[in-house]
Amino acid sequence: MNKPWLLDVNVLLAWLWPAHEVHMAAQGWMQNHRQEQWATCPITEIGFLRIVTTQSFSPHVPGWAEAVNILRKHTEGSPNHSFWQDSLTLADLDRSMGSRIKGPNQITDAYLLTLAIRNSGQMVTFDARMQSLAPTGSAEYDSLLILRP
Repeated sequence: MNKPWLLDVNVLLAWLWPAHEVHMAAQGWMQNHRQEQWATCPITEIGFLRIVTTQSFSPHVPGWAEAVNILRKHTEGSPNHSFWQDSLTLADLDRSMGSRIKGPNQITDAYLLTLAIRNSGQMVTFDARMQSLAPTGSAEYDSLLILRP
């Protein structure tokens, strides 16, 4: 059985927002993996909501209720979806990724990858910079999939 996929904010956003520049790539990937388990967590769900309700994101900025409904339709409506609680401590993150975190922009990425691993899953993202957190030959390498649009 395949490991469940934790969708990064960028994958969740591209998949659920049809006007997104890589929507077709995200939709195609989700379609190809439709029988597999996938997950969100508070960070990815809040990240989605924060971005889609930001004025500069789109000419059509949904209100809070509409944005929540978009997310709920796909998460609550999918038998393959799981919600993972944020359950890692700073010590957990430091032990797993501390030596690879080179700056503040990697903290959330490292947390999400560690959360995926802790839940026996894999992280899927469009962010190629995450490769530095799971380099070739590392124990984390097989827990990260970087999509190419």
